[in-house]
Order: sequence, then C-alpha cells, then structure tokens
Amino acid sequence: MSALVWVGRSVFAIIWGAMLANIVWPFPGKGFPLFLILLFILVTLHLLQLLMFATVYREHIQWRRGDYWQIIFFGVVGWLAIVQDQPHRQQRD
Repeated sequence: MSALVWVGRSVFAIIWGAMLANIVWPFPGKGFPLFLILLFILVTLHLLQLLMFATVYREHIQWRRGDYWQIIFFGVVGWLAIVQDQPHRQQRD
C-alpha cells in the first residue's frame, strides 16, 4: 500500500501543478474558467474531507500538525498515509 500512496501523491502533485499553472499562466479559451472551477471544487472537497476525518477520528488516531496539510493537499491518499503510519507513531510515543 505504500507504493499506492506514493503514486496517489504523485498524481495529486500533477493535478495541483496544472491547477496552479492555470492561475500563473492562464490557459487559452475555455480552459481558464474550467480549471478555476475545478480548483475550487478540489479545495472544497479536500476541506470537507479534512473536516470529516478530523471530527470523526480525532480520538482514535494520533494527529500531527502536518497531517492536516496532507489531507488538504492529497485528500483520501493523505488519509491513507496517516492511517498507514499509525503503528510507527504508537511505537515512538
């Protein structure tokens, strides 16, 4: 599953790169508004996921400050990375 997390992070990095490139260098034609709408949807969905995961699993999982950013940037893939890292976190504490 570790490889799947890295593949998912890579895919999201490419998606974020395309969305941010649209802001810096606007795509011609109807590409610019389309990618702005997609960026808004992506940010909204990831913030909604963060809200859901943080409220439901706050007591069950050890959270770190960077975990919030993982969910915002990578969505469910970030959540899988957090869950996958839990046994290591419990051994350290």
